Amino acid sequence: MLKQEIFRMRQKATKFTFLLISFFIFHACVSQKTQFGTRTTIKDSKDSSRALEKISLIKNLNYTDFKPGKFENGEISLNYRFLNPQNLEKSKRYPLILVFHGSGAIGQNNTSQMGVLSKMWLLPTNRKLYPTFVLSPQFPVRSSNYHLDKKRKVQVSESNEYLDLLLKSIDSLSNHENIDRSRIYVMGFSMGGATTMNAISKRPDLFAASVNISGISQFDNKQNLTNLPIWIVHGSLDTDNFPQSNFKFYEEMKDIGKIFLWEYKDKYHNNILSADLIEQMPQWLFKQQK
Repeated sequence: MLKQEIFRMRQKATKFTFLLISFFIFHACVSQKTQFGTRTTIKDSKDSSRALEKISLIKNLNYTDFKPGKFENGEISLNYRFLNPQNLEKSKRYPLILVFHGSGAIGQNNTSQMGVLSKMWLLPTNRKLYPTFVLSPQFPVRSSNYHLDKKRKVQVSESNEYLDLLLKSIDSLSNHENIDRSRIYVMGFSMGGATTMNAISKRPDLFAASVNISGISQFDNKQNLTNLPIWIVHGSLDTDNFPQSNFKFYEEMKDIGKIFLWEYKDKYHNNILSADLIEQMPQWLFKQQK
């Protein structure tokens, strides 16, 4: 009996040691992948069942907690949906996450923009661990257009008056809601990733961090982005938004700014959202503060 008990104790100790080592290895890998100035190559040739289940779960979430609204300036208007922290305390201030949609969600129905990057904040774990306001505007036209930068030989993005209206409206929104101005984050996919770059270029003072997923970069104001944390994600096989623009931006900023790049070697445009990415974005964003 004594030998059996000793054997069971050794098994438990071995299992605990294995779990402990795995924990530290995982967090060391995460830390390395999100270290400024690094370009991480990720090979993920086949979407795991966990990743597919995670994305499917998010897509099927009910987004009625996002309340509809509209920004106007007398000339143009912009629909949006707005999510409050689950247990909003009037005495506290919370981050604001601005989410930009891709071109497939252009319109005025105020629903199409509710994709994975918006609805991921409805996951019970995120609602509990990352209480935040989330603003998801819907652009009635393209929020960013692209043209060739002949000097760099890559596409670059440019925005329009709708983004200007939105950025001014965030200033007003921050005065009326319990928003922590030191923790305003911006993220987007595809055209929304490009609009993310336009937004931080226009208002580097406004944001505490940004995530550009499969977008097109904006180079005009990069000298004022050196203190802004920027995370770029792109698939090497992307033929909708070729990755060279983001790769070039990373190369120009890696030695002077707070930037890192995830390059998915086996991913295209529309399969870029992995479970790993969805899980790590909230953790990383909430560590950033002006």
